[in-house]
Amino acid sequence: MLIESSKDLLFVVLAFCALWLTVFTLWLLYYVIAIVRDAESLIRQVKGAVSKVDALAHAAHEKMERSAASLTLIAQAVKELIVWGIQERAKTSARKPSKKK
Repeated sequence: MLIESSKDLLFVVLAFCALWLTVFTLWLLYYVIAIVRDAESLIRQVKGAVSKVDALAHAAHEKMERSAASLTLIAQAVKELIVWGIQERAKTSARKPSKKK
């Protein structure tokens, strides 16, 4: 007979418990690995989105710097033109005698 004493029955029950503990541990490990894999995939997607936003912000910053530099040059050129126009008008009005009646 397979089971001759209570000790043999204890060993059978312990073997059965070890089997179910192993099955439960493997099932739990499978789901933990699946969760970690999904989390890693989500982190990759977030990193990609953040890098795209960072690249967009960097490009916008560069364009703003370039436009600010060019606007400064344009403003200085317009200022010089205005000063030149005022000087020319002053020269012209100084040359012409005023007509008095």
